[in-house]
Amino acid sequence: MKAYLTVYRPGGEEHERYYFSNMIEASPSKSSIIIGREDEDGEFDRETDIKLPPEEKLISRKHLLIELRETGHFWVKDLDSTHPALLKKATSSNGDNVFPVEGETPHRLENRDKLLLKSKFPIEDNDEWVLCFYDPDQTDVSSDVYPSHSKYEYNLSSKILYVRTAGLQLQQIQFTGQELTIVDHIAQRTKDERARHVALYEELILVVWKDKESLNRKSSDLAPRVSRINKEIYQRCGKDAPRLIDSIKGHGYRLNNCVVT
Repeated sequence: MKAYLTVYRPGGEEHERYYFSNMIEASPSKSSIIIGREDEDGEFDRETDIKLPPEEKLISRKHLLIELRETGHFWVKDLDSTHPALLKKATSSNGDNVFPVEGETPHRLENRDKLLLKSKFPIEDNDEWVLCFYDPDQTDVSSDVYPSHSKYEYNLSSKILYVRTAGLQLQQIQFTGQELTIVDHIAQRTKDERARHVALYEELILVVWKDKESLNRKSSDLAPRVSRINKEIYQRCGKDAPRLIDSIKGHGYRLNNCVVT
């Protein structure tokens, strides 16, 4: 594991560098890192791994959680902070590259992403702590997450999926039934959250099977329907087209390489 986090003070000077291998691999049961403000008495920060100065009152004692998941990627989420951090993405598929890290929505960290935490003591025009995430083991984000050979666009009004293939030909796919419900729901949540939103199994089950019928449904009931969605794209656009819907093991599903309009 080569991932690490370099923390910079508002003035730009390096504060500290944290190697995740020392923090996670040293403890087999540990898979997450908590970032927050140091407690002067040492009573309320015992679980905090990366501690920023105690006088930085705009930073909560438990502000952010960085978690290593089974896929090998790191994700960051808010810990009910008073002043949520911003995530500045190193690359973007649609021009938006700054997202608030707030609520229950996790964000996947890519190499060279930056987390911005508001400082109480700005230096000139710099009023943020900058936490730079580096993971040299990752491939180029621009080719991994947003492959150039195929790109999806889903329109919420028309319920049509537009697929641009390797030959730059634009194809249209219109799903029906439960498959449409799944795609439309994940797309709507993605649009609302302004990020690659993960739709949890539980919420998708409630949307696909209404009321009492949803009580006996499990995540395994969603899998064949998601598989049919991806299969239809393969049949229409070729086997080299990436999956429209990615499975996040143990959590739910999200759109892959798709702009929602």
